[in-house]
Amino acid sequence: MSKIFDGTANQPNLQSPNVKLDLSQASDLECSKCGNKFFHTVYMFKQISALISPAGKPSIIPIETFACLECGNINKEFLPKNLNNQDTSL
Repeated sequence: MSKIFDGTANQPNLQSPNVKLDLSQASDLECSKCGNKFFHTVYMFKQISALISPAGKPSIIPIETFACLECGNINKEFLPKNLNNQDTSL
């Protein structure tokens, strides 16, 4: 699977037992279109031609992301940087 967020390699592993995380100090992410706070998992697919594929044959790459449960919008921060300029409405 592709990474959802770029630049996560330098962030601490939040699942580690040594990390104390106080979620009361964290802010909620909201849909940039309607303000809803709930999202569900969706997939985008990229088709790669044989000319640029490492395997030398056409490929389909799934990209997992999150869409607003209310309106279907995908916030730009949920996409890899190189996909941020695409239309993300479902």
